[in-house]
Amino acid sequence: MLPSAGLVDGLVLYSGDPGNRVALRADYDLVERVVIARPVRALQPNALYTVELPISSNPRQGFWAYDLAPLEAGEVPLRFSFSTGSGPSAKSVTTPASTESCDTMTQGPLTSCASCHFSTPGDAGAAAPFPPMGLDLSSARGLHYTAIAKVAHQAETANSIPSSGSQTPARFGVQMNVVDPGNPATSYLMYKLLQKPENFRLLDAGAACPIPYHSPVAEGGCTPPDTNETRRLQDWFVQGDPMPKNGRTADGAALPASTDYASLRRIADWITAGASCPIPTAPPPK
Repeated sequence: MLPSAGLVDGLVLYSGDPGNRVALRADYDLVERVVIARPVRALQPNALYTVELPISSNPRQGFWAYDLAPLEAGEVPLRFSFSTGSGPSAKSVTTPASTESCDTMTQGPLTSCASCHFSTPGDAGAAAPFPPMGLDLSSARGLHYTAIAKVAHQAETANSIPSSGSQTPARFGVQMNVVDPGNPATSYLMYKLLQKPENFRLLDAGAACPIPYHSPVAEGGCTPPDTNETRRLQDWFVQGDPMPKNGRTADGAALPASTDYASLRRIADWITAGASCPIPTAPPPK
């Protein structure tokens, strides 16, 4: 799905007259491919509300595919109603703030990816020289200098590459950052991870998918994109092999050829929280 700011226009919620709209906040969960709409303020108790899913002709409003394919009616419920209860639920689902850091990323979820994307420190200790595709995922310094707010080499497909600043191209995926702080859905790294179905495995095969809401994608969730989705991603903007590839540690031991669902969520939460990688500067000479 195209993760545009217009997602908030993809659903209309009102009580009584359609003009009495309720303000919504829309978030796109890239891992589950689900849009979560939440009212900005609490709904009125014992009230009848109506939800409508409008069809928009403007790609910057509503739900669109990343290749600008419009929403198809199909079996999608375009309008339904529900009633609120007499008061707030005793249980409310909240998403805890991420406690992840660049160090926990490179020592955990990104370990398999770093088996290929690593570099040896240069004379000044910077992330160099020349990791594959210029991407070093093996250290906080590497993330800072090669991934966070840095355009992915495989996304440099525009006619011109800006020398500074940012760009929002008409074609989704062009000039996409490897890690776009605050936005997993516009981070190239996430799409490379989604390309590999094995990355959605649960370490405990009998466990339920730990998502904080019911996913309409499939009962139980934790479902990877199907082959049609991954093929469209490859045709549209995701180049090369899925991540992670088979790799080995420095002493030659084999590393897992995939990650797992919990790691996908940790990476997405880290990006959502800002993906900050403070790099300490050398102390001034005495």
